[in-house]
Amino acid sequence: MKKIVQEQGRGPQDNFWLFGGLLCILLVSILARDIGRPFTGLHSWGEASGAWAARAHVKYGLAYTKGVSTWAVGNPPTKNPTRYFDHPQLSVLTLAIFMSVLGVSEWSYRLVNCIASVLILLVVLRILKGLLDDKTALLAGLIYVLFPINGYFGCGYWVTLMGLTAVWYYLVLIKGLKDGPEPGRMHKWALAAALFLALQFSWEGFFYALAIGVHYLCRCIRRRQVPEKTLLTILIIAPLSSLALDLLVMVAGYGWNFSKIIDLYKWRAAKGEMAEFDWGKWFARFWEFAAMNFTLPALIIAVAYLTFGQLFVLTGPAPQKDSQAVSRRFPQFWLLFLPGFFQLFLLRGALWMHHYWERPFSPLVAIAAALGIMTLADILDKARPVIAKICTTALVGVITIACVRGVSHYYSIRHFSPERVKLFRMLNERIPPDKMLLSYQSQKVEQHEAKGEHYRPEIAWYLDREIVVATTWAEIQQKAQTGMFSYYLVPAVGQVAPLIQQLQQRYKFESVPGDPGGPELAPMLPHLIFDLQSKAAGS
Repeated sequence: MKKIVQEQGRGPQDNFWLFGGLLCILLVSILARDIGRPFTGLHSWGEASGAWAARAHVKYGLAYTKGVSTWAVGNPPTKNPTRYFDHPQLSVLTLAIFMSVLGVSEWSYRLVNCIASVLILLVVLRILKGLLDDKTALLAGLIYVLFPINGYFGCGYWVTLMGLTAVWYYLVLIKGLKDGPEPGRMHKWALAAALFLALQFSWEGFFYALAIGVHYLCRCIRRRQVPEKTLLTILIIAPLSSLALDLLVMVAGYGWNFSKIIDLYKWRAAKGEMAEFDWGKWFARFWEFAAMNFTLPALIIAVAYLTFGQLFVLTGPAPQKDSQAVSRRFPQFWLLFLPGFFQLFLLRGALWMHHYWERPFSPLVAIAAALGIMTLADILDKARPVIAKICTTALVGVITIACVRGVSHYYSIRHFSPERVKLFRMLNERIPPDKMLLSYQSQKVEQHEAKGEHYRPEIAWYLDREIVVATTWAEIQQKAQTGMFSYYLVPAVGQVAPLIQQLQQRYKFESVPGDPGGPELAPMLPHLIFDLQSKAAGS
């Protein structure tokens, strides 16, 4: 193996991958926090949606789902289920493979996230090691692991793994690493595969591909070089062919309805869940999420380094090859900046509800914060080395405390009521798999007209039964006689009081308390469950 040159005696640089392994353990310990918790927290909709689609593959088989995300519940499921073509299909299929081995559960869903996050971290560490000195690389890796966005959501699933892997192979091919391997044909094949797979896992892969392509062209222009034909072909053909395949599946799935795809793009590229798009509110939300995702101390240090810090970095003498001094310049800044930039502004509407939409900036902010700390340490070290060490330790400590508090805050947020989970879990245990729930409310939602109507994913995950709506006494009686319904669920509210009185005279019932909700959680109304196979006392 290539011997690592010691810079200042023995230190972390002598055992880089040992410390990298410890960072992997730290990341898993954070992500494994209450790993079996129900889908009630921040982005519970997305968690339950992916788990629901993967469960359909495992439970019903690919012959039923046809390899496409399928919204189906019950056993047997409906003969003509609703299929979800809005996203590339490989991510859910991969999750289904793991669930078929680990079992269908919340913890298996999150264990897959842990596995993907560790692999992503290893790629990030390899990139950091190729760009920075080892001490700064490990510090950036530590900050990256501690970020609340990574500690709660994970580092990005398979699309981020493929995207950052493509960044790594691209840096190898352009010789943009200080200790990278000699570029060869296999690196080109690996880059092509990573770019192709990135878009098969998620649309977000397009932003990594676009960033690499733009960076390469700008690099050639700046250096007045003719692009290398093979590399340029890979950067164009690999992502565009994958994008074409995704669009073909999507268009064919929606009956060659191109207008639906255009409407979906316009929605995400414009206001998203905002009432109307406003740049002032958008940037305010961007900063709000950034302060939560990366913490305010880390952002302040990163911004200070990228602005005032450049006065010291760029005006100082460049380190000599035989010197122990280390450059504090930010290598490959634009390459790491562009994926997040393109993602935010090309689909800016997605930011409004999705904290994790800022995830591509995680390596960038971590490197900037680490370089900011090390630059300050260099400045102070010239005066008093002891002060430099104290300040460095203090800054790392402040970031760590802020990140721990940020992760705990994320884990405390509730977007779906735990009481609703208990209600639907209870009903799921009582209702036979081939029976349905009769309900006053449909429990269906419509996020956007182009997406169509479907069960709220958390309800579909925990109830796993069809829900049929009946709002009148006659409808309830008619449905009850079919034998397909064991229970009727109705909210205990004033406008339903006459119907509830009729039901109480005919059936046995039990009460379910409501949930007052909270800052991020809508209140849950109290409900009554009527046993349609029973008779009330005295009836």
